Amino acid sequence: MNDFTKDPPEGQDPVRPSLDWSNAEAARRWLSGVETVLDDALAASGDQMLPLRQRRLGHVEAERIVREATVALHNALSFARRGLP
Repeated sequence: MNDFTKDPPEGQDPVRPSLDWSNAEAARRWLSGVETVLDDALAASGDQMLPLRQRRLGHVEAERIVREATVALHNALSFARRGLP
């Protein structure tokens, strides 16, 4: 999973980093990370809708992926919200 909050830009509170919405490259990287996590969660949940013999993931692994993605997406959204004016 992605870490959306590492290495805050200079001048930001290191305890509560946030997305710098004025930095287009940072926003693009953030959106790309969110998209990757969302794609992982959707793939894992979609896998579980297939007939048993066509599944690539066991239910425990799929649940782990979706659970981790849920936490990562909530963290990413909090990170982004803190950067809003």
